[in-house]
Amino acid sequence: MLAAAGAVGAALFGFIGQARATIIGANDDTAKYMADGGAAYFRQMAAIGLKRVVLTVRFDPSQPTRIPDQDLLDPAVANALAAGLQVALTTYPYPPRMLATGRSSPAAFAAWLAIVAGHYPLVRQFVVMNEPNQPAFLRPQFGNTGLNVSAAVTGAYLAAAYDTLKGIDPSITVIGVGLSPRGNDDPHAPSNVSTSPIRFLEALGRWYRASGRTAPLMDGFSYHPYPVSANDPLTKSYLWPTAGFADLARIKQALWDAFAGTGQPTTLNGLKLYLDEVGWQVDTTGEPGYSGVENVPVTNESTQAAIYGDLVRQSACDPGIAAVSFFGFYDDGLRTGFQSGLYRADGTPRPSAAAVQQAISDTDVAGCTGVPVEWTPSTGVAGASATGATFDTGGGDVLFGTSLDFAVTANVVEGAAVGAVLEHAGPPPSILSRLLESTRAPVAVSATVEAGPVKRAHLVLAVPAGLPRGRYVVSVRFVAEANPQRTTIVRGRSFTVR
Repeated sequence: MLAAAGAVGAALFGFIGQARATIIGANDDTAKYMADGGAAYFRQMAAIGLKRVVLTVRFDPSQPTRIPDQDLLDPAVANALAAGLQVALTTYPYPPRMLATGRSSPAAFAAWLAIVAGHYPLVRQFVVMNEPNQPAFLRPQFGNTGLNVSAAVTGAYLAAAYDTLKGIDPSITVIGVGLSPRGNDDPHAPSNVSTSPIRFLEALGRWYRASGRTAPLMDGFSYHPYPVSANDPLTKSYLWPTAGFADLARIKQALWDAFAGTGQPTTLNGLKLYLDEVGWQVDTTGEPGYSGVENVPVTNESTQAAIYGDLVRQSACDPGIAAVSFFGFYDDGLRTGFQSGLYRADGTPRPSAAAVQQAISDTDVAGCTGVPVEWTPSTGVAGASATGATFDTGGGDVLFGTSLDFAVTANVVEGAAVGAVLEHAGPPPSILSRLLESTRAPVAVSATVEAGPVKRAHLVLAVPAGLPRGRYVVSVRFVAEANPQRTTIVRGRSFTVR
């Protein structure tokens, strides 16, 4: 078992009791490969105000009782704790072919986690799974029918891990699932067959509800809100159903849609967000310590510094965010890796190190200095609006048994089905109530509207034969893709039946 001095443990737990609302840290395994086990490296982290480090340890199903790189991880964990940092271990089965071929199992993974937790008793946070919506970490993403299967696999691993870790110590924080902000939702894509985060969470919630499980899966939700491009500002939104830092409300809504009313808390009743990987890559042209050719768009160091400072300050205003971890603390020296650190590959500080240090200092003293984030779940379809429910009725009247063939200009912020609702324009006589009630449900749903620019949706509405004469209204009904219980009805055009 990893030894730790009592003084270190006391200092650690004393610090945790005084922690700020949002902990700032780094996700970086560099220290594991340093000659001194990262002792100076972790002191450098602590000196600029970072308070948490996320380290990786993978489960190898071919060696189910072994802690990979334990000789490197032991001194790194001890040195991080000695520097006063919280340590979180990101754990997941790897390589993904082990899952694809059935050589890994939730039970074996949970048994291995018990070994890891027993060996590192002062590690109080475990992130379970890593970007399981990406084929680089979990395959397959989709089954033969084209439906997502990676969420169900993730759910089974999370459930086994949660029960095992809580059985060892109920105070351990179990964090799932390290979700990627990207995904193409295309089982037939020529490459990177992946699942978008919103649709992954919908599938995970569906699995959880069908499983009959009443215990939670996680205490916190880990998310990786990288920008689409390093040239994007912090405020730049992703297109639905993906999500970046500017779209965290979308993630909170997806968690609520997936788990509201179940044994798994949402951000409304205790689930916290851990932004465990986030970074803007910068230009390293001419800098010492780098090799290879850059393979992605990059920004400059001053822009990165401004974004990182804003990220810290804005996170302090969101009570739903427990921690933010930059990826990484030091750059990778090979340019096909990541160059988004607070320090360059040679260990010299970037302007972002000072910017983050100042932002941490400011928010530690003053807390939120901007607009506090308040979020409540939507019960309708986000952004739903409709205009132009137009059709040719020959002067405004229609005959019994005819059909209305019309188009509607629909606008939504999320994916939704759009259909038609036929209603009487005024209070109907009681003798007609039953007939009219039967026509309040959608009588035509022939379009799906993706989020984004305004779309023209084509609908066909059959006017029921025998519909009493009078004035009627054709309204537009939106049903959220992520949760069919969320609907919005927009009142539309009226016409006369004669």
